[in-house]
Amino acid sequence: MQFSLSHLLRLRKQANWGNPTLVGLELFLLVSVYLSGGSRTTWLGTLILICAGGLGAWIGNTRRQRLLHDVPTSRIASAAQGYVELNGRIAEFENEALPAKLSHTPCVWYRYLIEVQNSDDEWRTEEFGDSELPFRLDDDTGYCIIDPSGAEITTTHKNVWVELDHRYTEYLLLPDDDLYALGEFATRGPDTSPQAFKREVAELLATWKTDRNQLLQRFDANQDGEIDLQEWDRVRATAEAQVRSLLAERGAAPAQHFLSQPQNRRPYLLSNLSHDHLSLHYRLWAWGHLTIFMAGCGGLAFFFLR
Repeated sequence: MQFSLSHLLRLRKQANWGNPTLVGLELFLLVSVYLSGGSRTTWLGTLILICAGGLGAWIGNTRRQRLLHDVPTSRIASAAQGYVELNGRIAEFENEALPAKLSHTPCVWYRYLIEVQNSDDEWRTEEFGDSELPFRLDDDTGYCIIDPSGAEITTTHKNVWVELDHRYTEYLLLPDDDLYALGEFATRGPDTSPQAFKREVAELLATWKTDRNQLLQRFDANQDGEIDLQEWDRVRATAEAQVRSLLAERGAAPAQHFLSQPQNRRPYLLSNLSHDHLSLHYRLWAWGHLTIFMAGCGGLAFFFLR
């Protein structure tokens, strides 16, 4: 069994801090060093990596569990702008379900992993990825558009099957799933600011200028083939009235709510587990990684004392 940094990075891409893949990576390091008859320096480096990984994962899981309890649940219609917790039901965006990459199951989000078995009966990652199309979260007060890009997604929908020498793994979020969401909430309405008014008037006038014949037909009152200053004032006034009417129509449209990855590196969590089950999930993994950290520290102590 050979260890490579690229393989580690590929596996890490598939894992969140609460994912058992991280434990698998630590075991992978130990087994690799053991089978290769690693030197004293290699064992020391491996134990340090395991301690660092266990400590980092413990901190990450503990932080997420605390956020689940510290951030109050908001309703979509009345949520404050910023970091919020939402609960609701998943719906397709614009009523179009997304076919999963491997099984083609109608869903709103998928993550997939394709592995191939080599001559040593080991599974090697051949391809992986996930979808990034938005979907809707509905509650009793309204709906919010969820951007899954950059989210740590935990789901109960996992499918694994083997065909010949390939193993396929697929994770899904499905329409009508209950969804817990923790991320950056923003409400965006149409831009009706004075700056937008000036910009759109200028764009409309520029468009009219490209068709000189039409411009003269509409605004050349004295039929001299030119638009004088008085006639130009009328052109501008007409353009301003048209843009003002257009912005008024836009302003009457309802604002849209969005949830996305925070810019300040706070965790962005999406899960079809309930709040309590997700909290338990992170608490158990926090204790598990703390145990790994303590075991690694014990290994280091034994290493230096022997």
